Amino acid sequence: MKITFKSQGRFFAEVAIIASLYAVLTVVLPISYGPIQFRIAEALIVLVCFRRSALPGLIVGCLIANLFSPFGLPDVIFGTLATAVGVGIVYKLRHRKIGWVMLPPLIANSLIVGIELTVFAGIPFWFSAGGVFLGEIVILYGLGIPFYYALKKMKFKQDIT
Repeated sequence: MKITFKSQGRFFAEVAIIASLYAVLTVVLPISYGPIQFRIAEALIVLVCFRRSALPGLIVGCLIANLFSPFGLPDVIFGTLATAVGVGIVYKLRHRKIGWVMLPPLIANSLIVGIELTVFAGIPFWFSAGGVFLGEIVILYGLGIPFYYALKKMKFKQDIT
């Protein structure tokens, strides 16, 4: 694929839109932070299966959203790291069955954010990791997978093969 100024502009516009969606969906919903969290924006992870721009878009969106976290700088660093790890692996697995593709962000967020909340907020690990796991499984599998199939049914244009 030849990269042109026009395609670069479109790519960066998509990154900005995805980052904005993730950040807004996270910040406006009070259930997005804490040991038990339901980040509706995590359903956007399926976009990584369709668009390259979703990878940096989700990471930047998570970073922006975590600037508003009550857990401060540790959440900016470790929460964003968890998202980067999760979506990076999703990108590598994007051609597999969607149920398997959603496992890396589920595991990365549960473990990394679970450790973060234990170390920096004194919340017991199994409670924090379990709470994040519960929220992730509900959002990724309950919203993300149906969103994925809706995009496929609409024949959402893929820019990655």
